[in-house]
This record gives sequence, structure tokens and C-alpha cells, in this order.
Amino acid sequence: MMHIKTNSIRQKLLNWLLILLIPSLFLGTVSAYYLANYFANLAYDRALFRVALALADQVEVKDGVMVVDLPDSTLNLIEYDPDDWVYYQIQDPDHNIVIGDEGLELPKVMPKARASVYYETKLGNRALHMVAFNLPLADLNLNGNATILIGETTTKRDKMAREIIAIMLIPQIVLIILVILLVNLGIQRGLVSLEKLKNLILKRLPADTHPLEEKNAPEELQPLLHAMNELLVKEKAAVDERRHFLANAAHQLKTPLAGLKIQAEAALRESDLAGMQHALKQISAGSDNLARLANQLLSLARAEPEANLVQAFEAVDLVPLIHEVASDWVPSALEKNIDLGVSCKLQQLQINGNALLLQELLNNLIDNAIRYNQAGTKVTVCLEIDHHEAVLSVQDNGLGIASKEQQKVFDRFYRILGTTESGCGLGLAIVREIAHQHHARVELAYTNVQKSLGTTVKVIFSESDILTV
Repeated sequence: MMHIKTNSIRQKLLNWLLILLIPSLFLGTVSAYYLANYFANLAYDRALFRVALALADQVEVKDGVMVVDLPDSTLNLIEYDPDDWVYYQIQDPDHNIVIGDEGLELPKVMPKARASVYYETKLGNRALHMVAFNLPLADLNLNGNATILIGETTTKRDKMAREIIAIMLIPQIVLIILVILLVNLGIQRGLVSLEKLKNLILKRLPADTHPLEEKNAPEELQPLLHAMNELLVKEKAAVDERRHFLANAAHQLKTPLAGLKIQAEAALRESDLAGMQHALKQISAGSDNLARLANQLLSLARAEPEANLVQAFEAVDLVPLIHEVASDWVPSALEKNIDLGVSCKLQQLQINGNALLLQELLNNLIDNAIRYNQAGTKVTVCLEIDHHEAVLSVQDNGLGIASKEQQKVFDRFYRILGTTESGCGLGLAIVREIAHQHHARVELAYTNVQKSLGTTVKVIFSESDILTV
């Protein structure tokens, strides 16, 4: 089937209409052709047969011999035709020509007595439509049948057939054109709802996320409007979350900046070198915290779904990745007297992902495990296959996170009360965003469930994202 590429709904509907109407017009033309020829031949065949009967009335038997006496009026009636050439012939029972034109051929199958047959033949270069009629001579005291042949060229028949075809097709063509015009008008009227919807959306302010009216919309547009309203709900949630994030980020940036300003003013007022050095150390520590906050905000921005659209996903082997990232954190772990190790029995485990984002995810998990645990804690980075899923986890045997806090720690800027370590509460939020971009889920639980001690954070990648093991 022919397909015409177009982005216009109106054009597509018209194209399908034409695809359906053109075969109908073709079938109408074919049927009109055969019907026109049938009725034209039927009419003129009957006229030929009447002429054959008129010739049969002129056949007589005199003294045992068949004779035909055609008056001039009958000959003129037979031979006169302004459109066609008319030929006739009458044969005796022995097929000798009694009167008429020579060269006319008999039908291949002769008719029975008092019967006729129609057939096509040629005389020279002229095509003839003939009728042969067998007249029994028994009533005229002569044995056998007289054969009467009469034929004519097909000019009148063809002319009548063309006229019938024209009479039949012209209304069809006019009707099809009228249908196309009416359907086009109907489509235009039907698409007015789309035009109204477009104008309604154009008039809306960027911040307006209220749902569009679905109840009074056309039935065909309701699924589209429903999908758009669902998108508006998601957009509203994203906008609200982004506003909340910006407000929290501004607050988080405001506090260290204010601290830096106070420490700088204190250093300027100090005349004692020791006091000045203390203030400068505070400024240095505050700058480190501010830099870490800025880096985590950038990491969170990179982990957002909108930023991930331009990030390339490819095959990433998690086995060398966890060893490389863990080795980078060994100095920090040793400085705090924390035992950092890797537990992995796999030779390779490739998933579809982004190496930079996965490194950021693991960096935040290890950083949290080292930062918020006491000296002597054991931190282990694990990678294994469990129920056809890849499980990347960082676990420690520290004090753990209270069960009522375990879901809250994934919120942005949320920090557990009583924590003395510096931080901004973005680490696990970044982990969750990166995990979602990799179609993975994050689970947090106690390492020792029975004693409610230790923290284990698992990032679980589905079987569909695992490439090779």
C-alpha cells in the first residue's frame, strides 16, 4: 500500500480517503465499461435480429426453387445507416448465395432451425458484428433451412458505450469531488478543537501548572489532555522541588559565607600572631567546607535527569572501578584509623552506565562511611551477584542510623541531629539520583539487624542492565 509521508493530520485523513475512493472509482469505471458494452450490444443485436426477420419474410419458394424478392424500400431500409456499414446475405439450403454481399463468413457453429447466433467476424479491414438466422423452408414445401446473415460495423455500438460510460462516470466523479470537499470541510471543523487547545496553551503563563480541562474536551483529545495533565503534575512537582532545593542551597551557602566573613574580620582585628593563625585556620576549614558544598551541588546537578540526557552511557566494568575508587580513599581512612577494604570475588561485572556518575556515587558512599564513623570502624565495599541482580554496597560496623531516620537521610540537606562532623546532607541524595539514572534502586539497613548496629547502603542494578559477568 502506498504511504505518503506528511506531518499533517488533515493531509493524512485526505490521503486515506483518496486511497479508498480511487479503487472505488476504478471499479466503477470497469463496471461501467462492461455494462455500457453489454447494453449497447443488446440494443443493436435486437435491431439486427429484427432486420433478419424482415429479410426472412421476403423468402419464397417457386417451382421448388428458393427466391428472394426485396423491394427497393426494404433495401433502402437495410442499407441506409449514417454511422455504420451494413452487410447482408441470404443463402439457400445448399449454402449458395441467393442475394446479398459476398465474402461474409458463416459462424463456427450454425444455429438450429428458427434459432439465431451472434458472432464477430471481418470483411476486409472492417470488423463486423453479425447475426445468423436459420429459417426452415418446410412450410414452403422445400427441405432444408435458408440462412440469413446480416452484420454491421461497430461505430454506433462504440459511440453508445462511450455515452453510457460518460453518463455513469460523471456523476461518480462529481460525487467523489463533493465527498472530498465535504470531508475536508468536516476535518477543518473537527480540528477546531486542536486550534483552541493550541491557543489555550499559548496563553498560559510559564509558571501556570494547573491541569487543563478534560471533561468538556472532544473524546479523541481527552487521552492527550490527560497525558498533558500528568506531565504538568510532574513538572509542578519538579518545579516545587527545584525551588525548595534552591532555597536550601542558598541557606547552606549563606551560613559558611557568613562564617568566613566573621573569621576574616576577627583575623583583621587580631594583633597577636597566634590569634591570627587560629582565625586563618578557621577560614581554611570553612573554605574547605564551602568547597565541598559547592562540589556536591555540582555533583547533584550532574545527577539530575535533565543533565543526564547528554551523558553517554556505555559498558562500565564495576570490578576495577570499585578497587580504584576505594584505593583513593585509603589515605583518608588511615588518617581516621578506619579499616577500609574491598570484598569482591568477581573477575568482571559490566553494566550499562556512566563511569563518572558511578564514581561519584561510590565516592559519596565511602565518604559518608568514613566521615560519620568513629576510629576503629571497619568499612567494606562489596560487589556481588544476588538473584541475577548486581549489588554494590558499602557497609560498616559502626553505630548505625536509627530506623526512623533511614529514609529521611536521602532528602536533600537533611542531617541527623547531634552530628558533629561537617557536612551539608547531600551525599545520599546524590547517590539516589545517580542510582535512578541507572534504573537501580537504593536500600539502607542495619549491617547487624539483630543488634541494630552498623549501616549498609546497597545500590541494586537490575538484570536487564547487566551486560557481562
